[in-house]
Amino acid sequence: MRILVTGGAGFIGSHMCERLIDDGHDVICLDNFFTGRRANIFHLLGNPRFELIRHDVTEPILLEVDQIYNLACPASPVFYQYNPVKTVKTSVMGAINMLGLAKRVRARILQASTSEVYGDPEVHPQTEAYWGNVNPIGIRSCFSADTEVLTRDGWKYFPDVTEDDEIATLTKSHEIEYHRPTEVIKQRYIGELIHFKNNNCDLLVTPNHKMYVQRRDASEFELIPAFSAINWKRAQMLKVVNYKAAEQDWFNFPFDEEARRNAKAPFIEKVKMDDWLEFFGYYITEGCTNKQAGNYRVLIAQDKTKHGQNCEKIETCLQKLPFNFVDSFDHQFCITNKQLYYYLSQFGKSHEKYVPVELLSLSKRQLGILFDAMMLGDGNEKGDTYYSNSPKLISDFQQLLLKIGYAGNIAISDERKQRPVYRIHILNRLNSRFRTPTYPARAIQPYDGYVYCVNVPNHVIYVRRNGKALFCGNCYDEGKRLAETLMMDYHRQSNVDTRIARIFNTFGPRMLENDGRVVSNFIVQALRGEELTLYGTGEQTRSFCYVDDLVEGLIRLMNTDGIHDPVNLGNPGEFTMRQLAEEIALVCGADVKVRHCPLPQDDPKQRRPDITRAQQLLGWSPAIQLREGLKRTVDYFAERVTTKQ
Repeated sequence: MRILVTGGAGFIGSHMCERLIDDGHDVICLDNFFTGRRANIFHLLGNPRFELIRHDVTEPILLEVDQIYNLACPASPVFYQYNPVKTVKTSVMGAINMLGLAKRVRARILQASTSEVYGDPEVHPQTEAYWGNVNPIGIRSCFSADTEVLTRDGWKYFPDVTEDDEIATLTKSHEIEYHRPTEVIKQRYIGELIHFKNNNCDLLVTPNHKMYVQRRDASEFELIPAFSAINWKRAQMLKVVNYKAAEQDWFNFPFDEEARRNAKAPFIEKVKMDDWLEFFGYYITEGCTNKQAGNYRVLIAQDKTKHGQNCEKIETCLQKLPFNFVDSFDHQFCITNKQLYYYLSQFGKSHEKYVPVELLSLSKRQLGILFDAMMLGDGNEKGDTYYSNSPKLISDFQQLLLKIGYAGNIAISDERKQRPVYRIHILNRLNSRFRTPTYPARAIQPYDGYVYCVNVPNHVIYVRRNGKALFCGNCYDEGKRLAETLMMDYHRQSNVDTRIARIFNTFGPRMLENDGRVVSNFIVQALRGEELTLYGTGEQTRSFCYVDDLVEGLIRLMNTDGIHDPVNLGNPGEFTMRQLAEEIALVCGADVKVRHCPLPQDDPKQRRPDITRAQQLLGWSPAIQLREGLKRTVDYFAERVTTKQ
């Protein structure tokens, strides 16, 4: 047979090429040498049954083959964290291209998946039927540090978010719900981020971050990875949703001993909430407090000559309140009242103003009263722009817009001033032909820093960057899961003859010294007389399969008819990391110490395959146990490490 092995110059791929040639097959080795090494297949280059093609599986290729082993993808943490864009594209686009080839030439295809699809499993050992316990916002799946998320207390930059914050999330019926995060994520990231930027969007996300999108030909929104090759310019973003909250009949003034001391007027316990919201909208936009000659004054500015009708509305509102007021000569309404002065003083001067959380939590109808008053107070009652020199107030106004069914983007009107003026443009107030905005074309931007996200039940959150807010999904580290889904879809829809192998920890000769995997790390450290690095307590468990056993399992799976569902391939022997360290020290003949480092986020506590299906369907079980496999692997590394020294 003529067999294609993608990733054929890698650790597992090179062993596969070698074995297939020994079995009498013609082998095409496809590799881009991102992690593969020419040295791994150098001894095969003169073999007439071996052909090497330097090619990246993210690009299509046309070959005549009978079988395809799709092994191409960086498997070690060092490489897939260094270049997550390439990792995701290799897993997904590589699977698409290889499936397309298999469909065209009617080849059987085997996809190398991974035990990582089980995440941090709650079922032990893991059977193929187990769906896994995967953190959907795992490594490489976050926002840049300058992104904010809406909480019940207002906008917060991700680095400032805690597990006590209540995050604005979106239900399937597009209603806002607040939930505390089950996890707040902060991770170091070096690599490329995807940048979405136009007039309505400015997000910088990791490549497999889930964007909340409605494609042009779809009836509903869906979560689509940022790297997906869709027509983003025709994909709509979500900025307008439903909001429900309870009405509140009365506004109750808090007890204030200082406000009551020597007050001339009786203390007012409460006023009607609708009246208070209208008044507060006028005050927070154009009001201030002023203490002069023992008089505690609350002032609301409005020029009668320019805004006579507005002044009439403000005056009507003030007449409903239990506070005396006068219409002063300098275009201001003036209330002299110590209680009101003390309460409103907490909202600061003009550049410090804000709307209290309890008001922003009211019903949509009542928030509409506040909105109308703020727009009128700003002199823009029928307009689509609101101005303020308070960044907090303009942010609160943006939240207010969301809850009453509008969408708005924030910009700085004049950056040259010591205190800039912020403006928010309301996208859908005056535009009767308003259409949901679409995403821009994507750009790639290098990034070196921390990335952040939160894990919440509904998996869609309200975020903003540089004043542009929209709903965005949680992120998934699911390149292999997507590849499995594609395999099953091609099998069901196009009758492609597919195989899926879920590969557990594998070790052996030709592993890279610096690939970050535990076996190679421990061996190299032991041979160099260094301390062995144990993460956490060292009590987390794994199983370890020798590479020759894995290759045998892959070949049996490929050549067994009728198996399209995933099959676990791994050694069911289970060892703690501490036991593995001790075993490697023994094989190396080294007296070594260990040092403990913090456990990486989402690192599984235990991982062991249930290989019942492989035993029953393939007649396969591992033959080489841990110590024998380690001896062979140590011999390989001993020569390399000694030579390097």
